[in-house]
Amino acid sequence: MDYKKGYNIKPKEVLRTGEILFTDGTNNVIPNQAACEAYGYTYNAATGTCTAFKYDSTLDRKFHDIHNNVSGGVTDNATQNTILNGQQHITKGNNFNNIINGEKHQIDNTIKNSNILGGSLGRLQNQGEVIMAGGGFGNILGSAQTSFIQQSGNTEDNTETLLYTQYITNKYIEKCANSVIGFEIHIVGVNTGVGAGTAGDYGYIQVLGAATFTNGLASTYHQHQNYLVNSGTSGLHLNARMKDATATSFGVAVTGVNETYIQWTASIRLWTNKITQTI
Repeated sequence: MDYKKGYNIKPKEVLRTGEILFTDGTNNVIPNQAACEAYGYTYNAATGTCTAFKYDSTLDRKFHDIHNNVSGGVTDNATQNTILNGQQHITKGNNFNNIINGEKHQIDNTIKNSNILGGSLGRLQNQGEVIMAGGGFGNILGSAQTSFIQQSGNTEDNTETLLYTQYITNKYIEKCANSVIGFEIHIVGVNTGVGAGTAGDYGYIQVLGAATFTNGLASTYHQHQNYLVNSGTSGLHLNARMKDATATSFGVAVTGVNETYIQWTASIRLWTNKITQTI
């Protein structure tokens, strides 16, 4: 678009909210009422903005909910490539690439690449999580379910290190208030050959245990380790355990070998029993 006579700014783009961005050719600028109206747009004196159309949040949500099959429920803003099969499901927004089957499940905000296989009253809270829902006590979401989650990471020394859910930095497993969660973890650490040791040396540890989470998310862990490949047999002396990651999350922490670059994977199965009373 050319500059209007007498003006050294012109419209640059229309935002999805309807607001017009102007430019002086180099920088974005905010137009005054005269400049806005000179180009045929509407000036909103209350907000000090120049607009091309009235913003409709409902239309915006529908526009951004694309490639979904949602006959079994409703989606919140920006849900994409998601299938809701069954009835009375809900996604809380910014959810991509999920599939849920059954009844009355929920996908929490920003959760992606996850799946509820069946049952009712399941709750997806973690990236890449797969759930078998078991109904709910008092119709409470996520109060009786089995979950499968993957974590991974790397170590270069013998410092205890938390693994990441789906290898997304600082993503761990969300705690569940007033619950006891049983867990079984299979952890494999493999020497990549960078640094000390031989590529392909490995350790394989199974961790069994349970965690109690109070109403305020304070935690207590009871667990033990089984060395399915005895420590040292394959050349690596490795350790692993479940522990708090943050005040609201937990996950697998591993300890490797000094000056040895180890690649880790942890396959985690969780059994959740959330009560209606306060712990």
